[in-house]
Amino acid sequence: MSLFKQPLLHFLVLGALLFVVFEMTAGSGAESDTTIVVDRDRLLEFMQFRSKAFDAERFDYILENMPDDRRQELINEYVREETLYREALALGLDANDYIIRQRLVQKVEYLARGFDTPSEVDEAAFYQENRDRYLVPASATFTHVFVSFDNHPTRDAAREVASALYKELIAKAVTFSGALSYGERFAFHKNYVDRSQEFIASHFGQAFADELFTLPLQVWSPPVESAYGLHLVMISKRSEARTAEFDEVAQNVRFDAEQAAMRERTEEAIREITGRYDVVVKLQP
Repeated sequence: MSLFKQPLLHFLVLGALLFVVFEMTAGSGAESDTTIVVDRDRLLEFMQFRSKAFDAERFDYILENMPDDRRQELINEYVREETLYREALALGLDANDYIIRQRLVQKVEYLARGFDTPSEVDEAAFYQENRDRYLVPASATFTHVFVSFDNHPTRDAAREVASALYKELIAKAVTFSGALSYGERFAFHKNYVDRSQEFIASHFGQAFADELFTLPLQVWSPPVESAYGLHLVMISKRSEARTAEFDEVAQNVRFDAEQAAMRERTEEAIREITGRYDVVVKLQP
């Protein structure tokens, strides 16, 4: 095994490099606890962390061309943050703080994770082992003619209107596209193309979606009730749930496989680090 593929060694090397960088930058200013040095490098770092965008060249240009009043405002913001940070440390606010503890843990996890993406992953094997992650849900393409409960004095009156419309659609052999000329305005869509049962349920309710997937194709259904009213439905196409073929999701599979490999590499490094400690469990009162 290559030395740099060993998680613990990888982690230690990264930690040592960060320590060296910190010592070089922190020691060079020789600042006392009551002295705050504001220089170009510190302002550039401050700007990048504030914006969560790390492009030193771009921020260097921004700082170079920044108006004097805005630059002074930026300095004041940096000094304010640095002052409050030092005051918090002086007051010991970082001690026994679970949020800070978690942030430090996250930083170590980040170091253990490494900065390079795993180059050797077996996408085909990962796909076979995780086929359930690539399910394509059942879907339907349909149109509907809507009769709203709110537009009629009673629900029975709405049902009479829907029944008459159903007979008219059958008698006139109204097609899928012809449905646009019939019915009342619906809050969402008239036509639904390759929509999943979950999506349909979000617009019509679960009971409607369940019944929709039992209706015959290419014919008008009798009125189907939803929370909003009654729907005369024609389904032109319906697809059963299936597992996507590898070629359909190859890009997603590679990403997922790389992420899984990185998680495993992180956990392996953490296991090795944890193995350096003696754990004593004392649960008895």
